[in-house]
Amino acid sequence: MAGRTKKPHVIAIGEVVYDIMPDSRKLGGAPADFLHYAVKAGAKGSLISAIGADDLGREVVAELNKFNIEPVLAVTPYPTGRVLIFKNSDGRHTAHILENAAWDYIPYTEAAEKCVQTADAAFFGTLALRKPYSRGTVLDLIDAVPEKAYKFFDVNLRQDYYDKELIQSLLHKANILKLNSDELKVLKPLLKLNGSAEDVCEKLKNAYGLEYLILTDASKESRVYGKELTVVKNSGVRQAFAYGAGNAFAGTFMTSLLNGATQQEAHDAANQAAISVCVANSKKI
Repeated sequence: MAGRTKKPHVIAIGEVVYDIMPDSRKLGGAPADFLHYAVKAGAKGSLISAIGADDLGREVVAELNKFNIEPVLAVTPYPTGRVLIFKNSDGRHTAHILENAAWDYIPYTEAAEKCVQTADAAFFGTLALRKPYSRGTVLDLIDAVPEKAYKFFDVNLRQDYYDKELIQSLLHKANILKLNSDELKVLKPLLKLNGSAEDVCEKLKNAYGLEYLILTDASKESRVYGKELTVVKNSGVRQAFAYGAGNAFAGTFMTSLLNGATQQEAHDAANQAAISVCVANSKKI
């Protein structure tokens, strides 16, 4: 693996929330979670979002600083985002994402623009674009990311906060796409794609000029379609324990590539990070 003397700058744009569970709460949202693992893998991380002028907003800043993630956060008149988390009888989690949160109104600021202009990679998903205000900001910020940088689109379909137009607009801006097997089943009819999972992945990669397409199935395997196809098999990992594993995979994969790893090396490191999350989750049951 080739090294580099300067840490790559990885940014994430989108929602920042607190996950509220019956007996505890913790910083949540895919962008922050992605950055947590990107920083662990050796990146400089920055989160662009919005918070409220409230206690949770102040906690967000403190938590990001604790995890060595630079907060690039606008303060809005809206409350800091919250997600109510419920655990189902099968061990899986159900999330109820509260409306009209601060991250629904992310403004385009000079600080955010300066941040994206130094990015080696930018991470984004569909959720933060559920309302027009943040949708416009996020799309404009992605356009301000340097052309040579990676644009990592992690589909992360949540509730009904997505449509065909939104997904296609983000696909046109991305050069890396990550989705799981359940999300692929949703995209096939939505984008009118036919064929096997492998056929659909190849069609998506070619149609949108993606450098990498990542398809994960925590209980079976992960596949990365790049200049080559790499496949890493899993064994003994229950899907119920996969909460947060996708973000661990994404953050580790992105930073590993930026630090000079081959596709196979980045894939192996990302898969191990995801398995570690699954193992940690299983011990909490």
